[in-house]
Amino acid sequence: MRFPILPGTTRSWSGKAVAVGFFLFGLVSAAPAAPLDELRALTQLPSLDLAALKRGNIVSERGPLGDFARGIHIESVYFIHALMDEVGTGLLRWNPLQHGNTAVSAYRAYELPAAADVFRTLNLESFSPDDQWLIEQTAQAARRGSSAELHLTSEEIALLQQKSNSPSEAWQEILRRRSEALMQGGLPGVPPYSDDKAISPATELRGLLSLAPKAASHFESLTQAKPLLGKGKAAKDAVAYWEAQRVRDHNTLQLGLRTALRGSGSWQLLDCAYYPSDTYFMALDMFQLWPVDGGTLVWQVSYVSAPFRSYLGGADRYVAGKLMSAEVLTTIKAYRAGLEKPH
Repeated sequence: MRFPILPGTTRSWSGKAVAVGFFLFGLVSAAPAAPLDELRALTQLPSLDLAALKRGNIVSERGPLGDFARGIHIESVYFIHALMDEVGTGLLRWNPLQHGNTAVSAYRAYELPAAADVFRTLNLESFSPDDQWLIEQTAQAARRGSSAELHLTSEEIALLQQKSNSPSEAWQEILRRRSEALMQGGLPGVPPYSDDKAISPATELRGLLSLAPKAASHFESLTQAKPLLGKGKAAKDAVAYWEAQRVRDHNTLQLGLRTALRGSGSWQLLDCAYYPSDTYFMALDMFQLWPVDGGTLVWQVSYVSAPFRSYLGGADRYVAGKLMSAEVLTTIKAYRAGLEKPH
């Protein structure tokens, strides 16, 4: 789940990737009735050709802009020539560094609560062009006591000031605290992106899910479960992670969470990048997997929230949606290439 989709932005999806329109899968006589019945109830897309999907076709479409002005979404349907359990496990444990994602320079998966050493490998290098922007913005925030670019509360800026000689240590602590807040109270317990409480991980999740109500209802068992929320049942499979990824020509630090609900006839997965250090607010990918003819049929709904400019009347969201569509296709191809490899 995780990427800037503002105009002029580029981002390689790591498997979350991140998030994303509505893709409807229609009646296909060769496919089992159960997956088609579910898709038919969830979507409005015209009939698709299962044979074409097996040959590598990807059906993808941007969803309506909706009333949540900070969000866009895309929906996709595709086929992976691998058993469902292998696909589900692969997506849950996806490591972008192992699949040629050159935009990701650091990645660490971990179990919640995070061990003491989880963030210690985070190291901002002054000689790295990708790190320079974040280092400079961190120093400016410490000097000024505020930042218009970074997603930081006043308490976190005070931490930057205390550790002004070691920006890496400051960011290690910021990520650790936010990860701990997720563990303790779910997204509602994670601090907002600034002192303005109107925009927070919890508000962005609610807003994004409102763009596609049927998808939100379908994946409710994941979106309403711990640790994403502080209440409800705990997801059986949960993988937290942090990463450094190049976004808009500089490295952005990100916290994310993947959860899964597995069954004998289907899997559901969620990948939520709930805290980026800058540029956008949240990226969310939700996956429904069904076993079909020895492979896996995948329905993926992807979302992103960012500080779109409302005075443009949705124009920047439209442009961002086109950029996001290209990124989603790139990521899906990476999934297939990684998961269809011989074991």
